[in-house]
Amino acid sequence: MKQKLNTYFRVIKIYFRVIPGTAIVTLINYILQGLFPAFTALVLSRLFDTASGVVQGADTARKLLTYGLIYLAAYVLNNFWGFISNIVMSIGADKNQVNYRYEICKKFAKLPLIDFENSELKDKHRRAEQCLYQGTMNQVTQCSFRIVIVGLVGMFTVSAVLAQYSLLFLPLCLLSVLPYCIARLVRGQQFYLTVRAQAKKTRRMQYLWGLFTDRRTNKELRTFGADDYVLNQWRAARDETQAEIWEQSHKDAVSFALCDAFRLVGYGACIALALWLTLRGDVSVGVFGACISAFMSLQSQTMSVLVNGGSLPSHLAFAADYFEFIDLPDEQTGGSYYGGLRDQIELRNVSFKYPNTNEYAVRNVSLTIPKGKKIAILGENGSGKTTLTKLLLGLLPVSDGTILYDGGNVDTLDKMSFYRTVSAVSQNFVRYTLPLRENIAMSDVDRLNDDTAIESALRDAGLSDLLDDVGLDAELGNAYGGADISGGQWQKLAIARGLFRPSELIVLDEPTSALDPLIETEILSKFIELAREKTAVIISHRVGLCRLVDQIAVMKDGTLVEFGTHDELLSQNGEYTRLFTAQEKWYK
Repeated sequence: MKQKLNTYFRVIKIYFRVIPGTAIVTLINYILQGLFPAFTALVLSRLFDTASGVVQGADTARKLLTYGLIYLAAYVLNNFWGFISNIVMSIGADKNQVNYRYEICKKFAKLPLIDFENSELKDKHRRAEQCLYQGTMNQVTQCSFRIVIVGLVGMFTVSAVLAQYSLLFLPLCLLSVLPYCIARLVRGQQFYLTVRAQAKKTRRMQYLWGLFTDRRTNKELRTFGADDYVLNQWRAARDETQAEIWEQSHKDAVSFALCDAFRLVGYGACIALALWLTLRGDVSVGVFGACISAFMSLQSQTMSVLVNGGSLPSHLAFAADYFEFIDLPDEQTGGSYYGGLRDQIELRNVSFKYPNTNEYAVRNVSLTIPKGKKIAILGENGSGKTTLTKLLLGLLPVSDGTILYDGGNVDTLDKMSFYRTVSAVSQNFVRYTLPLRENIAMSDVDRLNDDTAIESALRDAGLSDLLDDVGLDAELGNAYGGADISGGQWQKLAIARGLFRPSELIVLDEPTSALDPLIETEILSKFIELAREKTAVIISHRVGLCRLVDQIAVMKDGTLVEFGTHDELLSQNGEYTRLFTAQEKWYK
């Protein structure tokens, strides 16, 4: 209960903070909705009695016209206000929804990268998205307003009107709609549990669908003739999740049908009671009509309170899932200011294993990288090279050991000042479907309009032809009709982006792995020449660059097995010699 209350007040607080104008309009709208039924019941009783009096000659047509105009004016104004307020509330709800989605984006930007290795994070994100997809946050505010304002104000005022005629109307109304509350409590909880349990299934369904919409995977599926197989897998996942939802929907429909039947019985009992009171002479014919109208309003208001009250717990459960994701701990970015490397980077007995596994990706690695040196980390796929660079840059926390920059632990450095001195190009680099200029300046957006520096980075990376052909402001990628460039050109763009960023440490994680070995060696030679004033770490499974660097670290099965210069390692006749001998023919 405490968690639900905290979630509730948190949603309400955000609602009034993000869209205060809409919140005020909503309050006024619901207050008027609560008062209108009682007002119309009183006016209708006067109108009906006056009409009866006119027939009998006891009242004037002018009085009847006055009540008629009052009722008509109230009806028109209420509908006009409802039209205006609905527009305002709809716009506000969209803005509120955008704010919640923006908070998810901010949270992703602040999460520790190690969390992305855990499937539990993906499930929490999926549940948070499900909350927004269903519009739960706006439903929480609307439910609470309907309960507190429309329901209580409307129930109190209409009950006061009906109580003047007979107190029996009140319990009759409550009993006729009470099943709605019970149904919503039970069915809402069941629906929440069903959707929550489907997080992994729906993620898998989205993944399978994405295989068809991605150009690269779609091409492979067609080539292998596996598209029907994947389609059937997606269809099976879809049918399984939909069957569970349809089962809940069927139960909802049956329970509400029973509730509606019970409500109609209550309405019939109200008519019978009002007719009995009229025949006894306890109420007039006008009041009889007003009783029927008021009872319908009271029944509707009471049902609204009970239905929304029954729905609120499940809405709050979905909202709690959203906040569970938003409240995940942020990456610790504070620490001692980092002013740049003065001496060396040192790895001492560094080990690391990913979540949900017992195998170490990196084991007991010790390594020293002096400032200004060019180090190649060599090894076959799966040897731990990429993981080691993530640890080196503080992107992943070490499981054991320490990584020191001039004696300072990388985990205690201020991340903002540290990353300003670093540039990295990964194997899985991003292909920005943006203009060529932005593809380069993404690494240092403050220099977005520095044409000279951007062009220099492009030419240094071997992209002079691309620059001359399309120009800096040409959009790349065919998603929006831009220039469709080759995979090799995308890789060179990634290197140019890394070179453009002013940094003292640059890490290349096999960004040229898809290129021809000779072209790769040519590009990396140019890179090392351009980075002569920088400390550079180059990850590769090829040996072509090894004569160009100062030292080579050879990784195998997560451990550092050899370290030295090209000639030193060849003389040892070990793992490096084996790799070099196997690839030597590529570079002749």
